[in-house]
Amino acid sequence: MWTEQRETGLAKAGRASPPLNLLLRHLPFEELERLSPLLQKVPLTPRRVFQHAGLPIEHVTFIEEGLISVLAKADESNAVEVGLIGRDGAVGSIVVLGADTAAFSHFVQIGGSALRIGVEDLSRALPALPRLREALHFFIHLSLIQSAQVAACSLSHSFEQRLASWLLMAHDHCDMAHLPITQDLLARSLGVRRPTVSDAFKQLAQRGVFAKERSRVRILDPAGLERIACRCYRVMCRQRDAVKRSKMGRTTLIALTLVLALFEIELAVQ
Repeated sequence: MWTEQRETGLAKAGRASPPLNLLLRHLPFEELERLSPLLQKVPLTPRRVFQHAGLPIEHVTFIEEGLISVLAKADESNAVEVGLIGRDGAVGSIVVLGADTAAFSHFVQIGGSALRIGVEDLSRALPALPRLREALHFFIHLSLIQSAQVAACSLSHSFEQRLASWLLMAHDHCDMAHLPITQDLLARSLGVRRPTVSDAFKQLAQRGVFAKERSRVRILDPAGLERIACRCYRVMCRQRDAVKRSKMGRTTLIALTLVLALFEIELAVQ
């Protein structure tokens, strides 16, 4: 029930489609109606940094189409991926816990579009949007679980397994069977050399689970890809489903989120 306005905001319209972002899509109509004038549709340009680490967070951006890589700096010239954000999440959501500066960089892996709201506008509106606050806490919780699992995965499993898991996660996050990704970007994101990605692609293609096309990967057999993937993919899926089914109150969820955040920071500084 949303259409794009020419400059800013979204307007309610009887025959228009609801937001594609799942956090927004599952909000009560009353909250969506209140949020509508504050949202602005913006493009996601592929292969661009969307949010730099260390800079103030000015917007919370709800992804509708596309895929964002969350990058942690490894040294002065390299960064590695610690998470993915698709249409099930939002960039900058950590502001609801009081943060005002981005800890990680966010890079547009797959282009698309998003809906954003200014941090000040969100802060003013949030007391009247309890379900949105709950949805953002839920997403932060899952993101921190994902980051911890990615760290464990990178230390424990073969690159072929990690690549299969990454492709499945990317597919889940943006709901696309055709992924417009390049081997160069994957190599940088996953912290390996390009020939390593190329070799793994050849092995996976030979098994018939996906086809490599021009700057694009087409997943042919998700079930077969899951059999190749390491158990981390299944662990993350189970964790996601468990959190969705959970009846935890908001206070418990915030406490768990903060504990996970402290754990992640401890890992980062070691």
